Amino acid sequence: MKKLFFSIVCILLINTARAQKDVLQFDEDNKYVYYQVVDKKGFSADTLYNRGLVFMKSQGLKGDGDAKAGIITAKPKLVLYANSLVSKKEAGEVSYILNVETKDQKYRYKFAGFVFKPYKINRYGSMATQPGVEIPLEKLWTKYSAKETDALLDQVGAFCKTTAARLLQQMDKVPVLRSEDAVKKVATDKW
Repeated sequence: MKKLFFSIVCILLINTARAQKDVLQFDEDNKYVYYQVVDKKGFSADTLYNRGLVFMKSQGLKGDGDAKAGIITAKPKLVLYANSLVSKKEAGEVSYILNVETKDQKYRYKFAGFVFKPYKINRYGSMATQPGVEIPLEKLWTKYSAKETDALLDQVGAFCKTTAARLLQQMDKVPVLRSEDAVKKVATDKW
């Protein structure tokens, strides 16, 4: 009975760990993307655009925006880690493009353009990107083993999922309406 219970728990843990890689999808150009369209009834494009800008600033991202088109674009980086014998080490960084497009009563976000730049120990003993080596995420399996590729894709998938959850939370925030109470004036000459 204990062996059966233990094996079921192990199978569930393996499926949970493998699920992050499935978060990323392929688009029509066979590139990895994380994409979603969200309907927001009762919100104008300007309101959604401003909330998207607030999200970019809160995450420390420099977002270039076009208010008329309702498009915000950021090009940040993400550091990925690989397992070594005892601890984790920095494997490289992934640069990507985050687009937030707004229209009346809906918006969409898209993580795309993932490019992996591997790290190498430099002469000072710190990790730095290898100059001239850039690997598109969909071709990562050509340079790394299947296990390493899955681990790196899982990290990218988990990052996209958590960042998208923060974006959804920011877009759903209801602004606090401040009511200004009139200051009561006391007539001191009448008592």
